[in-house]
Amino acid sequence: MHTQTPFRNTSYSRSAVLGIIAMAVAILISGAIVGSASGQGATPVVDGTPVVAVNECDASSPGVGAEPWIRTELYFGTTIPNDGGDVSDAEWNAFLDEEITPRFPDGLTVLEGYGQFLNSRGVIAEEDSIVLIIFHPGEFVDESSASIEEIRDLYEVEFDQESVLRVDSEPVCVSF
Repeated sequence: MHTQTPFRNTSYSRSAVLGIIAMAVAILISGAIVGSASGQGATPVVDGTPVVAVNECDASSPGVGAEPWIRTELYFGTTIPNDGGDVSDAEWNAFLDEEITPRFPDGLTVLEGYGQFLNSRGVIAEEDSIVLIIFHPGEFVDESSASIEEIRDLYEVEFDQESVLRVDSEPVCVSF
């Protein structure tokens, strides 16, 4: 026995029902796309007050005055291949004072490390290393990059190195 309920209309054909379902799915998908796209540029709220982003760092670090900077790390080997010695503290300090600091007088960090790499002869070379970390403003990336390349080239020549490893990070938010 077939009973009819007030919520069910059995007069629709199967193809009409499938068409209605397809239309509903399309509406949901388009709403999700618009919603996710508009969420990407959402205004952050701090203490119930909308914060208008002046730069990309305001969204992730609101109210601290952060600016987009690039983090560059340079890894300097200290073994001098042809004479068997190492770059001395005095030699490194002179290089730091004469070549690096004038190019980045606003600040830098020097760390001591130990590492290894596969050299051009296919041999794993183990040595003490010096890690230099420099943060430089994203707006001056071309000038900073040229200075960093000068430092790498000078060190390679002065201390007979195959290379100086360079690692650049995407812009990070920095505040002082």
